[in-house]
Amino acid sequence: MYSIILTELGITIFEDQKCLKTFPFSDPVSDYLSIKNGKANVSELIDYVSNFETSIETNNDSLYRILKRDSIDIQMMSNNEMEKIQTTKPKVLVDAGFVENSSEAMIKLRDFAMQLSSSKVSEVSASPDLHISQSINSLDEIDRIINGISSRLREWYGLHFPELDNVIDSIFGYSQIVLAGKREDITEKVFEDAGFPDSKVEMLSVIRKKSRGGDISPENLAIVQLLAKQILELNELRKKLEEHVETQMNLVAPNLAAILGTAVGARIIAKAGSLKKLASMPASTIQVLGAEKALFRSLKTGSRPPKHGLLFQHAMVHAAPRWQRGKIARAIAGKAAIAARVDVYGEGLNKTLLEKLNVRVEEIGKKYKNPVEKDSKKDTMSNKNRDFKSGRSRDFKSKNKKRKSKMKNKKRKKFGRR
Repeated sequence: MYSIILTELGITIFEDQKCLKTFPFSDPVSDYLSIKNGKANVSELIDYVSNFETSIETNNDSLYRILKRDSIDIQMMSNNEMEKIQTTKPKVLVDAGFVENSSEAMIKLRDFAMQLSSSKVSEVSASPDLHISQSINSLDEIDRIINGISSRLREWYGLHFPELDNVIDSIFGYSQIVLAGKREDITEKVFEDAGFPDSKVEMLSVIRKKSRGGDISPENLAIVQLLAKQILELNELRKKLEEHVETQMNLVAPNLAAILGTAVGARIIAKAGSLKKLASMPASTIQVLGAEKALFRSLKTGSRPPKHGLLFQHAMVHAAPRWQRGKIARAIAGKAAIAARVDVYGEGLNKTLLEKLNVRVEEIGKKYKNPVEKDSKKDTMSNKNRDFKSGRSRDFKSKNKKRKSKMKNKKRKKFGRR
């Protein structure tokens, strides 16, 4: 019986207890992982064992598949034999000649474990879906920063030109006007360069002349203009991040991008942790991602569970009538679960997923065109009877209270008390 044993330092061939041949690794971690992934070149090993007439066994399933693929008659060891090899690994390395003694074997195995863990961390960190998560999280952070600075900018510059806040909704057009300086220095060309139509330009020119705002000092104006400049620069960064997320989503997860859109798909991946984790989730979990607080509140209090989480940002869900959103979110979550698995384990864009989703959404729109009428009386009674804190019905509590009162009255009559 010949045994082909894969170790951390190389491959060794034993006949019973005698070592016949060894194939040491030049780079233990990379060579070991290449065998685990089934991409190793073991032509020397195959040439050596191809002439064996008796049965051959191995302790590693990856090595088994590689040799089986090259028509080598081989079988897997029993669990007891593999466990024995694992517990006596230092002795195996010494017998194979990879090390001189057990102490050196332990040192080599420790170094191998450290390098293997480092390589796995590097591999995970280089995953493109994690970079997508960082990009979409950065995009959301920039939005929050812009909203915070814009509210402060409107309040501060509004002391000088308060009428501007009611006329201009876009913070970026507002910032361009702030950069022009005081209201006396703002010309019609500034409004035109900011992208406003002629009708609004005329209105802005009128209110500029009739403004009741106070004067602003050059020092304060300089700080306000710095805030406006920061908003415009953050807007340019936001545009670049949007383009980056869209490009990466179409490369890494094209099916998920087709079903959810690039922005929503990236947020779902970030919430799940990675694309591979998302692919392992059921559709029901994907549907409520982002609504964990509402979900646990419903489990605790007995209230209605959420119909959607981040999927509410999807155009089909957001634009649908209220009574259709839950059904549409369920359909989208089902197709998103399949799309994530295709992106992880398959190749290319599957156009049928989006086509089937569109068909299903049309069916929901036709079937549930009007809201479903419920028995309002029954719902009212159930809401009145439910005690959300204890989970028991109030009828049960009132009956229990009456029963205790009757028992108390009986005891009073029995002992002659009033």
